[in-house]
Amino acid sequence: MTRAARGYAQFVEIQRPPGRVFSAFTSKEQLESWYAAEASVEPRSGGSLRVRLKDGRTRDALIDVYDQDRRLRLIYMPDPAMPPAGGGPIVEDVLFDPKVASTMVRVLGSGVPGEQEWDAYYAWLRTGWVYWLQMLKRSLHTDQPPVAPT
Repeated sequence: MTRAARGYAQFVEIQRPPGRVFSAFTSKEQLESWYAAEASVEPRSGGSLRVRLKDGRTRDALIDVYDQDRRLRLIYMPDPAMPPAGGGPIVEDVLFDPKVASTMVRVLGSGVPGEQEWDAYYAWLRTGWVYWLQMLKRSLHTDQPPVAPT
């Protein structure tokens, strides 16, 4: 029996403007400071984002939506190391919502197959994004003074 696909949502508020936070997702050098051991990115709609994480896993995505300083939508390519995914791709929407003196970053994932063989991967993504967003926040908070309220 096929179980419904699963999703996840993680968020963090960062005391930096949206453009600064967005660039941490779209710059090779910045991705390698908080997320990946190696990264390559073509920051545009139709571009790609490929990372090799510190644990050796590779994540390879098409950038479906590129809305400067506001949104990235990543469609992940099938991973040959994983069981076949029925029903559609794994997708992550990354939203950058401006606040008075900060940016709320939301990672909304969907399409993780509901079958038992995907349970560990699903848990890895959910807990991974908690960790990665905290690493992002730490990386950005040590690079420059906080944004003053306007």
